[in-house]
Amino acid sequence: MKDIMGSPGTLGGLALRVLQFVCAAGSLAAILSAYGFSNYSAFCYLVLQMTLQLIWSFILVCIDTHSLKINWDLHSTGNLWKYVIGDWILAIGSLAAASSATAVAILLAIDVEFCRVNPYLSCSRYKVSVTLASMAWSFTAASAGSTFWLLVSLSE
Repeated sequence: MKDIMGSPGTLGGLALRVLQFVCAAGSLAAILSAYGFSNYSAFCYLVLQMTLQLIWSFILVCIDTHSLKINWDLHSTGNLWKYVIGDWILAIGSLAAASSATAVAILLAIDVEFCRVNPYLSCSRYKVSVTLASMAWSFTAASAGSTFWLLVSLSE
């Protein structure tokens, strides 16, 4: 069995999944508590993507916890393909959501100073949400990269 940091069924993999879950939950909580987020499609897409990320991460936290508890080896090619495909799809979607929501937050706060003119908008919550979404993406990308590296190394 190859020992790659962050691969499924390891403590590093569990830590990455927990961090993904926490960042996605924080991003979702921040954006849902912000006034007026539903007026912007980028923020609505961020809500959708972080919800998917939350569900995916929770399922994989449960699987990793169970595999560590019973010493179940998740490093078979069939299992790894599922992880790789799910992680890459969510990583691309999370990057798109975080980037588009960041662009809207920058537009509102800095470029047109819409947040200064309309103080009822929760621009600080928008910023917290996109920061946490970007962090969730980075943990997902790290997990996808380590799982892909493990899959390639097993194919040799």
